[in-house]
Amino acid sequence: MPAQLKIRLSDSEEKELLELTQNPKTPKRTLKRVEVLRLNNQGWSVKEIASWINWSENTVRKTIKRWIFQGKSGLVDRPRSGRKKRWTEADIEYLKECCDREQRTYNSKQLSTLLRIERQVNLSPERIRKIFKKKSVNGNE
Repeated sequence: MPAQLKIRLSDSEEKELLELTQNPKTPKRTLKRVEVLRLNNQGWSVKEIASWINWSENTVRKTIKRWIFQGKSGLVDRPRSGRKKRWTEADIEYLKECCDREQRTYNSKQLSTLLRIERQVNLSPERIRKIFKKKSVNGNE
């Protein structure tokens, strides 16, 4: 049987974690990790927390250990593998400015061509549509 993991949060740490839970931009996975820490601080066992959150006991233990060894930085996700973006926010802003500045309407194929010619960035028309759609859904338009 593994040793019982128990943390004691200081008042400042408890306040910091509470602020994270109240921030609407905090990712859901980070919120779950904060919940694990706060429950453990209240005396819940790893087994109880795992059952409550519907995680494995091993994941709960890893979360607590990440807090012990890394502190607040252990709460956020590590970078994922995969190819980096080929475009920057400045490229998308450039396309938006072109659309706003000119009195014509562009379709996604024309925007793709414009981006390739003006900024040497290759994005497919479909990818441009997805980026614009995602930005308009998130209210960043």
